[in-house]
Amino acid sequence: MDAKENPPTRLFVDASHTIASGKNSGIERVVRNILSECGRWCEHEGLPKPQLVTHHSDQFVAVDDNLASHFSKLASIESNVRRSLPKWYSQIADWICRRTSSNRIRKWLMPQAGHLGLFKLPHTAYSYLIKQSLAFRAQAIQPNENDLFVLPDAYWTKRGVWQAAAAARKKGATVATVIYDLIPLTHPQYVGVKRMEGFRRYLHHAIENSDLLVTISQTVETEVKDYIQKFHSELTSVPTAIRHLTLGAELKLVDGEVRTDVRDLFLTDPSSSDPKNPYLMVATFDPRKNHHYLLDAFDLLWETRNDLRLCLIGRVGSLCEEVVHRIRNHPAYGKQLFAFHDIKDSELQHCYKSCRGVIFPSIVEGFGLPIVESLWFGKKTFASDTPIHREVGRTDCVYFVLNDPSTLVDEIEKWELVADQSDGKLPMRTPTTWEECSRLLISHCVNAQKSLKSRTA
Repeated sequence: MDAKENPPTRLFVDASHTIASGKNSGIERVVRNILSECGRWCEHEGLPKPQLVTHHSDQFVAVDDNLASHFSKLASIESNVRRSLPKWYSQIADWICRRTSSNRIRKWLMPQAGHLGLFKLPHTAYSYLIKQSLAFRAQAIQPNENDLFVLPDAYWTKRGVWQAAAAARKKGATVATVIYDLIPLTHPQYVGVKRMEGFRRYLHHAIENSDLLVTISQTVETEVKDYIQKFHSELTSVPTAIRHLTLGAELKLVDGEVRTDVRDLFLTDPSSSDPKNPYLMVATFDPRKNHHYLLDAFDLLWETRNDLRLCLIGRVGSLCEEVVHRIRNHPAYGKQLFAFHDIKDSELQHCYKSCRGVIFPSIVEGFGLPIVESLWFGKKTFASDTPIHREVGRTDCVYFVLNDPSTLVDEIEKWELVADQSDGKLPMRTPTTWEECSRLLISHCVNAQKSLKSRTA
């Protein structure tokens, strides 16, 4: 891309979900890294510095420092509402929870990280007040034909963005949207009928209100093209281009505290640890992530190998009560089986660095970010044998079938034979960086804008 040849006059990035979200799952990590990297190099390449925006009614509005501060407070509350509670409330709620057998009361009074419990109402009210204030305090963007709007966020929860996107395109601006996967449509059993239909509406809005769609893998690009071809008659318009990119893999080393129980579990010198450092799974607790399969495999391993440990990291998602109950009531819980739902970036990096290996048994993904993050740290990586995992992990992973946990057991046993030997270590892969990922994203967007201008001319 020759960015200096007729670049957009202004470049806007809408991150309406992520800037107010306290979650640290795949999409939020992608959006934050793209925002960070685009801001570093765009000006140097002759492109305008990206401006962060959100949307209100049928327009995009600028996110200034004051508005960003309010969104940050929302994110902090959602990340772990219990940290925001006064000490007296925590003491009373904890006293009540210890004297009740009702899981619902516990969830409401002392919600898990990433959940709000009874604080959802005040959180929603605060969010509503911030959104209403946009009309009075925020600077509205007046789009023109030289503007480029990039939409990389989770818009199935932010449907109002499409009104703003449609209005911007009417003024001649170019709109590019990132598509992460089609899982609610290809695997509706994991989301339910209501969410499947909601996702279908989101996808149609994205298709009809974008000049360019950018997917996070070639596999998803093919799925999107097939979907458009199949449902073309139901769509009022389609994008002029569909492209794909490869997500970045490197984790920027960040400073930060690592809590004692995490540090004690993942020792920095794993070769000398007894018992051994745990194997690691990083994924939201969600049925399609397949935690039950991994637990089945380790139940088989623990029959003969008490020295192996497993740590599960991820926020508690939906439809996962059964697996969470299984973990907390497992006889190995706290001994060979561990779980963390509120890991910070600094702690996640500590776990990746020191784990014995990373296992990713997911049934379906749009990419599979933990795979490339594991390879970035030079870890033995075990992944379920799916097309997208083969695309992402290439020949650097050990693949296992999803219909038989004993195949994963066999692969772990093979690794255990050489894991502590020098020739059993893995070379660190040189992955796609977040800078390369963001450059390719903006390259696709700028080229799409140039193509549209050429056609108009």
